Amino acid sequence: MTATLYNPEQPAQSVLTEGLGLVDFMKGYIHGGGLVAKLLRTVPELVDVLASGPGYLVFSVFDHAGQANPAAMQVVASLTGIELDPDNEDEVLRGPILVIQRR
Repeated sequence: MTATLYNPEQPAQSVLTEGLGLVDFMKGYIHGGGLVAKLLRTVPELVDVLASGPGYLVFSVFDHAGQANPAAMQVVASLTGIELDPDNEDEVLRGPILVIQRR
């Protein structure tokens, strides 16, 4: 598995998946979201599974009001097959986004 953290206006950062608590990745079951929350700079209660599918999970911070994250929007669109409109406020991804993929 690979994990990549996308922070607004910063280069993508590879993250070790060890310790993330991915008990059953293909079923989307996550155990121990504390490290995911730490990577997203939030509390576990605000970690949101933004998207999941065969071979990927995307985590975000629930209702983040920070800076737009266009790099993460491109990656999420590529994984999900759903284009995100940067001009539609409801579709803009904001703040840090963590993408985990099975390779």
